[in-house]
Amino acid sequence: MKHKLFYICLLIGIVAFQACNTKSKKEMEIDESPVGKYHWKTYRGVNVNCTIQEEDIKYLAESGGNLVRLSMPICTFIELKEPYTLNESAFIKLDSVLNWGEKYGVNVLIDPHKYPGTEHQWTMLGSDPFWKDFKWHNVIIYFWEKLAERYAQRGSVVAGYDLLNEPQIPLDMEKGTPEDVNLLYKKLTDAIRRVDTLHTIVYALPRIYDEPNKKMYGYHKGIQKFDLPSDDNICLETHTYMPKAFSHQNIWEEGDYVPYPVTLEGVVWDKGKLEEEQFELIQFSIDNPDIPILVGEFSSPRWTGQDGIRYLSDIIDIAEEQNWSWAYHAYRENQVWDPEMSITNRADSVRIENAPRWELLKNYFSRNHK
Repeated sequence: MKHKLFYICLLIGIVAFQACNTKSKKEMEIDESPVGKYHWKTYRGVNVNCTIQEEDIKYLAESGGNLVRLSMPICTFIELKEPYTLNESAFIKLDSVLNWGEKYGVNVLIDPHKYPGTEHQWTMLGSDPFWKDFKWHNVIIYFWEKLAERYAQRGSVVAGYDLLNEPQIPLDMEKGTPEDVNLLYKKLTDAIRRVDTLHTIVYALPRIYDEPNKKMYGYHKGIQKFDLPSDDNICLETHTYMPKAFSHQNIWEEGDYVPYPVTLEGVVWDKGKLEEEQFELIQFSIDNPDIPILVGEFSSPRWTGQDGIRYLSDIIDIAEEQNWSWAYHAYRENQVWDPEMSITNRADSVRIENAPRWELLKNYFSRNHK
């Protein structure tokens, strides 16, 4: 009798345990297990800024996207002037986005985007004071340690920490100086790992400027100058905006329309050329299949029509062929890039159902659930 009662109690306990551990589909997509590290997975998503709202995250999830790269240049985490205090309102916004991400199964890549000592709102320049004095590095080292400490236990909804946005270095970068991006990355990694050993650290590859020849090499070429960190939970990031004549045409000033594919200075820019320009990074990825790659930004003005559709398709197809993650720039952030608006009429900034660019992205997002 005692044995029978024991087995009955054991059976009830097992059933109760399984019932308590049953998760909904959305809860399974954001695994909150505290055991082990939160390694990078394959993402297909979008860039957003601090104007993003809950309904936007919900719609993205319904459309199949599983990542937002939350960029904060217009509501910075750090005040840009002395004494460089942390901006609590920016952290509160991040808390909200993380809550919405957990609710709808969308991961969040944290991208501060702009720091004290940088002059441009959207990118880093080689001429920035940031690359001339270690004091600027110390400011963001302190910031990242505080941020990582705050979010170390936040769970897998945090896709990762995106340390720098579009760093630029000289071709003859001098090691051990403030222009040494690898030294800065090492210091940032050490600071973060003191308080958070769980989340992925994302390292943006630098674009490289050849001063004597007045030539800029894109981020994918930056792999040649990058020192691989001795950390087992990393992701490397590149951005694709080439050729600039197509990807940034008529944004700030009017000019002749540039199609895609296009021949510029005797060079045919098409998918083959995009692959050729990314050769070093593609080869690195083949040689190091366990190190994930993120195409963190890519786009063209939405009014580039079907040429823009072809351009986006080529960039995404290259990423998909290499098993790279990607994040379209940008979702509900600026009408220049808005994928839910007209692809031909620049003056028409009304979001429409079944917009061609959004339908293209949704088609690729569907692969997140296969």
